Amino acid sequence: MMKQFLDVTQQLTKLTNNLWETNKKIQKAMIPPKVVHWKTPLLLSIFLALLTVATVTDWRTRTLLFDMSWLFFTLSMGLLTSQQPFVIKGVSLSPWVTSILIGLWLLVRLPSDRKEIAWISGPIIAVVVLATIEVWNSESKREGIRSLVRPQFLMITLVHLLFSCWFAFHFLIQGWIRQYPSVLSQDLRQSDYVVTFQQPTINRSRGVVILNAMEGYLQNEARTKPWAQVEQMLIDMDNERFFLRNQALKTTGVVAEDAKWDVKTSIVQGDSRYQLEMEAIWLGLVFRPETYSFTKSCEVFEIGNRATVTCGAIKRSQPGQKKDGTAGDSQV
Repeated sequence: MMKQFLDVTQQLTKLTNNLWETNKKIQKAMIPPKVVHWKTPLLLSIFLALLTVATVTDWRTRTLLFDMSWLFFTLSMGLLTSQQPFVIKGVSLSPWVTSILIGLWLLVRLPSDRKEIAWISGPIIAVVVLATIEVWNSESKREGIRSLVRPQFLMITLVHLLFSCWFAFHFLIQGWIRQYPSVLSQDLRQSDYVVTFQQPTINRSRGVVILNAMEGYLQNEARTKPWAQVEQMLIDMDNERFFLRNQALKTTGVVAEDAKWDVKTSIVQGDSRYQLEMEAIWLGLVFRPETYSFTKSCEVFEIGNRATVTCGAIKRSQPGQKKDGTAGDSQV
């Protein structure tokens, strides 16, 4: 009995010693050896992160605590990567690590239509951090400031500004394409500014999109409404009291290019049957004085007090046709 007690006591003592040694190792790993150390902001970051999760409070306070936690984490990683083994041939990785972390924070915080700021400002942030490190590590602050105008640092700054301009130009082009999507209907494989891996197709033209949306709206009205209401809509359309284009754009969304498209509809009435001609005409700039338009012909007729809509393929104006010419259309 005494032997078993001694064995249990020895095991408990051994376990206690192991836990104590583990605790000492953890403290040595976590506690910074001095105040100005990369572990100091890391501990503050962890504390604020735990506080964000554990504290039951309003959303604004949680957001503030998270932002402060990320700020201290960024500062910690910046200090850590400014020393070995993160210094490669005398160049510290700290500026780029810091700019990446700040960029990630901006991507989370910025609204969806402003997220490009994170990419554009990234290289500039890296240069600012690099300049701060240069001044901080110099023995004389005046000498550190002078080092910022040396050719080596100026070259680094210009390279980062070039990357920032590339990002800005990329998002500028993407913004133009979103507002003028018909650009993608052209052959851009030889372009130096726009990269596309798809073949050019007329179906990307905004005029084609509008005509297809108009057909879709007609098909939906025919499925959900009786013949009398569809017929009245067609009569109002012929009298310009109903604009099919405006209803169609509610389903596709409006972009700046829409103002450059003139959409016309013409209706020929028959016996319980209507011939609808829809035409989208480009009013913007063209390289040559020619017509650039699309047409779609639809037939709306009654079957059992219900409307049936059948539409043909979209036709494009003949390339090279003068605005006052009479050349035929080509089907797409």
